[in-house]
Amino acid sequence: MSKYLAELLGTFLIVLTVAGAGHMVFLLGADETVGLAAIAGAVGLVLFVAISMFQSISGAHFNPVVTIAFGIRRQIDLKTGFVYVAMQLLGAFLGAVVANLMFGVYAVAAGTVQRLTTQTFVGEIVATAGLLLIVLLLVDQEKLSLIAPSIGAWVAAGHLFTSSTSFANPAVTFGRAFTDAVTGINFASVPGFVIGQLIGAGVALTLFYFLSTKKEQNV
Repeated sequence: MSKYLAELLGTFLIVLTVAGAGHMVFLLGADETVGLAAIAGAVGLVLFVAISMFQSISGAHFNPVVTIAFGIRRQIDLKTGFVYVAMQLLGAFLGAVVANLMFGVYAVAAGTVQRLTTQTFVGEIVATAGLLLIVLLLVDQEKLSLIAPSIGAWVAAGHLFTSSTSFANPAVTFGRAFTDAVTGINFASVPGFVIGQLIGAGVALTLFYFLSTKKEQNV
């Protein structure tokens, strides 16, 4: 059970941070530039901490596209992968609920920000492809100690250079639909974001096939 709990807690921390930071920058009246930088920094740092804590327990997926990619490569069995995704979704939902409660709003509040456009769809493809490719290549190269800082840095930077602010995670996208913080997302935008993320995962797997330093024996 420890690996399932680790997946729940890791995803919980990510959504707690992004939703909580969204509430905080609104409460402080921060302008958009300062607010975006603050949220990017907070999420990047928490990703570094969460991956560092839980990597040796569950692999620190915290993201259905990572779990699916490992399943496709037969590095995780179907049952474990299914429970991982379920725990990630539950953790994301709970993260939004606790963030809302911390800032004195309704525990469950529908996201109000309409985010889906052609530009943000492309942004999610880029953000997700980059994130998954980093994970796959560092695992392939046996540089596991670099995953936490690399993913933290990628997601923090993605907040600033992608049009979508780098959700790059179907579970996190789902969780952010349950908060009306400025970092939330309207339910109507969720399916489009998830489709973009799945396309990004496909791009990453394709690139990894050509970049891998090892023979692909499990694909």
